Amino acid sequence: MRLRQEEEAGEGEGMGMDVIIVITEYKHQLKSLGYAPKTIDGYGYGLKCFASWLQDNGITDFKRITRQAILDYQADVMSEPKAAETKAIKIRAVKRLFEYLEDTHRLLINPAEGMVETCRKNRKIGRVLTVQEMNKLLEQPNLSLNSQIRDRAIMEVLYTTGIRSDEMLNLHVYDADFKDKILYIRKGKGKKQRVAPLGKSAIKYLSEYLEKIRPKHAKRNPKERKLFLTVEGLPLTWNCMRTKIDMYRKQAGIKEPVGLHAFRRSCATHMLQQGADIRYIQKLLGHKYLRTTQQYTKVIPVDVKKTHEKTHPNANGNTDKKENEN
Repeated sequence: MRLRQEEEAGEGEGMGMDVIIVITEYKHQLKSLGYAPKTIDGYGYGLKCFASWLQDNGITDFKRITRQAILDYQADVMSEPKAAETKAIKIRAVKRLFEYLEDTHRLLINPAEGMVETCRKNRKIGRVLTVQEMNKLLEQPNLSLNSQIRDRAIMEVLYTTGIRSDEMLNLHVYDADFKDKILYIRKGKGKKQRVAPLGKSAIKYLSEYLEKIRPKHAKRNPKERKLFLTVEGLPLTWNCMRTKIDMYRKQAGIKEPVGLHAFRRSCATHMLQQGADIRYIQKLLGHKYLRTTQQYTKVIPVDVKKTHEKTHPNANGNTDKKENEN
């Protein structure tokens, strides 16, 4: 066994911290902070792997986890024949857990401080539709069917606001303000609230849904306040909408899979292509850090280059020319 259990990080004379109990507590904490179920599941998977590794190495107390143990675990994860993002999730979960223990003063020393998830600068951000593909996808719902008018409204809202799928599913009937042309996201990631503008097309289909379709769907469940309902009057689920989007994707002749998050990525990318300020995109998407938003610039290198050439005073040697003229 490589680990030296007598080396302890931040231990004292007090009680220990059982690995399983602490991990369970942390997952409850994530839920109380409003993290998306998928995020909690991802962290849960990473922490389950970490707990198994600790058990194999005879460690059951968090106060007996050393810096060397963290380095050994990270090395083992990075050596696995798995996708880079899977490795990143496993390491990220451990890193965030120890940050939580440090922030709540459960540990004096964080053995995972400085832990690197993976090299993220070359990561792809996932599927981004072209403007033409997006328009074709939006045109697929059959507007003679009530449920598909709802689907068109959902896709328009996802595309114009860039909201997350979980945020969309948590919208209530009073969250759309057609007078001011805005959408209130009251249950954003981390329980943060924000406002997003509603475009003309989104307003058109969303107002039609609210006026003509939702009242019919809500007859079986009149007390439900969620914005988007099934024909039975129940809140729309992520799996249901994912199936719908996949159906429209096939109808549109788009070969590659299109997830709900593709609307968010496409919204940000298309706005950047049109010259929107990246800090505006950051606020629109509800990103805490600008570096998160900056990942979208990876998919538009040609557009960035063209914009630079057209707008930067030195890009085409204009300064030298002016100096020669003077």
